[in-house]
Amino acid sequence: MPSLGTKKDFAKRDMNFFADFTAAAAKMTRFLGYGVVVGIVVVAAIVGIVVYGIIRNAIVQAAINELNNQLQSEEYAGLEARAAELQQDLNDKNNYYYALSQMRELVDKSGEVPLDIPDVLKDSIPSDTYIENYTLSKSSLNFNGYSFSYYSVLNLVNMLNDSDVFSAPVSCTINRVDGSTVGKVEDFINNGINNYYSFEIGGAMTQDVYVSVSRYLSTGDQLVSLGATETQTFHVGDTYSITDIATYTQTGVTYNLANVDTGSGNLTEEQVASIIAANELTGVANNSIDIKLYYAAPQAPADQPAQ
Repeated sequence: MPSLGTKKDFAKRDMNFFADFTAAAAKMTRFLGYGVVVGIVVVAAIVGIVVYGIIRNAIVQAAINELNNQLQSEEYAGLEARAAELQQDLNDKNNYYYALSQMRELVDKSGEVPLDIPDVLKDSIPSDTYIENYTLSKSSLNFNGYSFSYYSVLNLVNMLNDSDVFSAPVSCTINRVDGSTVGKVEDFINNGINNYYSFEIGGAMTQDVYVSVSRYLSTGDQLVSLGATETQTFHVGDTYSITDIATYTQTGVTYNLANVDTGSGNLTEEQVASIIAANELTGVANNSIDIKLYYAAPQAPADQPAQ
């Protein structure tokens, strides 16, 4: 039967047990100390963040209160009304400017008589032909005279058509006349002239056409002009191009193109979208055109939701 050991052996085993227990307890105590330190640091960090947030919110709230007090002061009390008054003043000045530009447009479209017409006639008249009288306006030239030769009158017509004075071939009437209706019979007999012709020639002058562009702000049931009417002069059949129309900026405010009227009614949404994408409106100036560009007021930004 094995021996269970002496009392000395039991005492030694008890001492080893207590030593191990003491070492484990000391190790656990150190771990608990580390945990307490980490906990204190975390709590301190959280408290610091909370305190910083409180201070920051207090500063922001103070700034808000100061701004509210400033906006409610006498200096800012009528600011909104003053802004509306200034906007109306701007609208009135734009409308006045627009009215002046309309007067200028009438002057621009009135046209003028080409000053080189007398020189063109002088260079085109054959030596056996003369003009008795003529009528010249900004839109037409008509004259009549006499010639000793039928073909001289035709040559005169051809030279006038080649001179680019008329917008289309001229009309011409030629009649043989009795010399006695123009002068004394003996004068024609002595000069050996047997033929005498009267003629009438007339035609429309080369016409310019005008492309006018007006801009308007559409505000519900009211139209407000945006500046002056711009008028450009083209020859019939020329291609016109109006650029930079997708937006229009005035006094720091940018308006967006919403609709276009080229004189025959508003364009479709697809046509307007195409013009906006190209930022250009083009066409052929076959006659005078009044183009109206309608812009929409910019949308105010939506209020930010409260945090």
